[in-house]
Amino acid sequence: MCYTIKIDLTREELERRFGARFNDPSGYQPGNRISAFSLPVLPVITSDRPEDISLFYWGLIPYWIKDPDGAQNIRMKTFNARSESLSEKPSYRSLLNRKHCLVLTNGFYEWHTAGREKIPYYIGLRDRQAFALAGLFDRWTNRDTGEVIPTFTVITTRANPMMEEIHNIKKRMPVILSPENEKLWLDTGAKEALEGIFEPFPESLMVAAQMDWK
Repeated sequence: MCYTIKIDLTREELERRFGARFNDPSGYQPGNRISAFSLPVLPVITSDRPEDISLFYWGLIPYWIKDPDGAQNIRMKTFNARSESLSEKPSYRSLLNRKHCLVLTNGFYEWHTAGREKIPYYIGLRDRQAFALAGLFDRWTNRDTGEVIPTFTVITTRANPMMEEIHNIKKRMPVILSPENEKLWLDTGAKEALEGIFEPFPESLMVAAQMDWK
């Protein structure tokens, strides 16, 4: 799974890396350890606005949710979406062919279980560059206030061998996209080219470090 990420790069660094511009530069708040459970606003690039870096809330609210209570309830269950069942889940299947996004980051955290102990690990790319996680997005409208809330979920897949050792209970990892696959993922019309895009990212291109959090 993926519930905690790192995104501490500057706006300029993200714009250079992804070839897009922030549409609300003042709203971006970098962070070293950002938990999905805090419902943070994070930088994403959506398939309908690939030239922009937008700010979306983590925790997907499908457009068809009727009221704020339902929205609050479902978003706590949609931080992650399993790649194997996207077409089966009502929250995701209508988005699968039309609402893709890149979730911008430069690392994420997972916990290794050793008996009763949970040991945190930072995971990033060997070249230390920013990268994108595959996501789905939607925009939900509060019918009481008219407010439009943009939200996303991170897609996960089975773990590669390195991540199997770290995330040794659930053995999952987020779908990390290569720069080539970033473009494919944003092109929702390129369905045939997407075959294999959810395969685990090669561990040879990744690094991991145990964290000393007290």
